[in-house]
Amino acid sequence: MYTYRNVIEEDFVLISAFPENKMEQFYMFPSGTFPLDPVHLFEVSQTRALPTVIESDGSLAAYCNLYDLSAGDHGWLGNVIVNPAYRGKGAGRYLIEVMIEKARNELKLKELHLVCHNSNTKALLLYNKLGFCPYGMKIMNGHDGHEIVGIKMKLPLY
Repeated sequence: MYTYRNVIEEDFVLISAFPENKMEQFYMFPSGTFPLDPVHLFEVSQTRALPTVIESDGSLAAYCNLYDLSAGDHGWLGNVIVNPAYRGKGAGRYLIEVMIEKARNELKLKELHLVCHNSNTKALLLYNKLGFCPYGMKIMNGHDGHEIVGIKMKLPLY
């Protein structure tokens, strides 16, 4: 049902429209603004590794990338977003599984890390089902300026 490919610049007009509100945009891209600027999102993707989209019948279903590979043995999953039309239909799971395989096989990473906000229950449940385990937390200001917890999670790749 789903396929994946490298993102292209033209995709960012659609990707930037996936977040339906400030909270979803914050979950995807904490330093971005709502609504997302496709040019800004594209520029950020140029500093990231493996920017990838998931498609279904030619429609964009999801997007993410990897960042902060400086340690050499691990990277961070970033800018994860699923098109509202594909939520609850396996697109998020497929996207993360693809990124796990790409991190393992293309970048030879030993671990994949992420930060998931405490109020993003659906994402926390998905990451847990895929084997990610919490190991720390990061206190940050949420989309509304109130403190929230970013839960640091990691998945061994070997």
